[in-house]
Amino acid sequence: MKGKSQHAIVFGASSLIGWAVIDQLLRCYPQVGAFSKITAVTNRPIKLSECYWPEPGMNRPILQLVSGVDLRDGDGVTLSRTLKQVVKDIDTVTHLFYQVFASVPEDIEEVAVNGHMFQAVITAHNLLCPNLQFVIFPGGTRGYGIYTAGGIFTPPLTETMVNNLPCDYAKTLVYLAYREMLTAASEQKNWTWCEVCPDAIIGFTPNGSQFSLALHWAQYLSLYAHNHGVELTSKKAGTSAVKVAFPGSTAGANSLFSPVSATTLARFMIYASLHPDICGGGQLFNIADSEVPCTYGELWPRLTNWFGLVGTGPVEDSTIDQSSLAVGELPEAARAPKPGEYIARHKTVFSQCGNEKAIDRGVSAGCRQLDSVGYWLTFDRHLSLKKLRETGFKADRDPIEGWIESFEMFRKAELIL
Repeated sequence: MKGKSQHAIVFGASSLIGWAVIDQLLRCYPQVGAFSKITAVTNRPIKLSECYWPEPGMNRPILQLVSGVDLRDGDGVTLSRTLKQVVKDIDTVTHLFYQVFASVPEDIEEVAVNGHMFQAVITAHNLLCPNLQFVIFPGGTRGYGIYTAGGIFTPPLTETMVNNLPCDYAKTLVYLAYREMLTAASEQKNWTWCEVCPDAIIGFTPNGSQFSLALHWAQYLSLYAHNHGVELTSKKAGTSAVKVAFPGSTAGANSLFSPVSATTLARFMIYASLHPDICGGGQLFNIADSEVPCTYGELWPRLTNWFGLVGTGPVEDSTIDQSSLAVGELPEAARAPKPGEYIARHKTVFSQCGNEKAIDRGVSAGCRQLDSVGYWLTFDRHLSLKKLRETGFKADRDPIEGWIESFEMFRKAELIL
């Protein structure tokens, strides 16, 4: 670590992962002095007072928040001009954390749109930042083929498997385009890069999210508890007898997976960026809270208990062929409440209770997909963490901790009741 001269820039700073990266940098992870400056870049306008990051302090890096940077406008040269105008000391940036993703209905167009944005960012920083050392971005288990019914590979999923994806599926993945861009852009440069692969990411966002299962379920469960008379004083105490079924099938509740808290993910991204000799060279690293996989069926009663509810197993029609469902598809016979529909039906309760921000700061593009998580993800898809452990990064925590941290932040930000 070079310490005082290091300047981190985070694109997508108000996103699920971006928020956590800024939060951990401001908390001086992994040590005081690791970074001296942080630039948080967002597209949507957001006030610093609404971000809920740690307050400025003597030992903390200097933070600048830059909003209104739309990466879809123009190419890398255009973006370089914009960044030179709006980012103080852009030429001192040493570490680039990229967390931007635009959801587009058509896969090939999604690859093109996101590839254009990332290319612009990389080109701009090659032009502006002579001291750039490391670039890091998150992929995901979509890159292992989990969007194919039943999955493609037999878990535990290891990093080398991504080299054996069917061609028709691979062309729908923007991660592959990112890898090609970074390989070409870093050639004969002084910086290197890596990719991290999380599955379900559990964390906080101050202004909603395209995809956040934690926020989606938190809004659903807080409304459900309120509408069934569970008082605030009894929440988290488990004193209520109000039951709420898991929104999915038995297979969806029992399949193994490897969730990760946004905190753990952010910490490894920072760790990796500071250890280019170990983590650079375009490597891919799986990331999760624990080497031991878990199931939604195990988590559900513990999640609902935080809201004073009793989580029960699925209510399902046993005749449903779960393996035939596509991403975002719900079986017609599903009888458990769909969280998204429940939220839409009862969202006026938020304003009645003084939580107006919760109405327009929920989940947007990914609502339908998150409603269907418990139905179409019915196969084991857990990750191997062997390669992660070999880097020397040490982190192992109960997955429930990330959920609880998120729920507490959502309530603080008045995004749930």
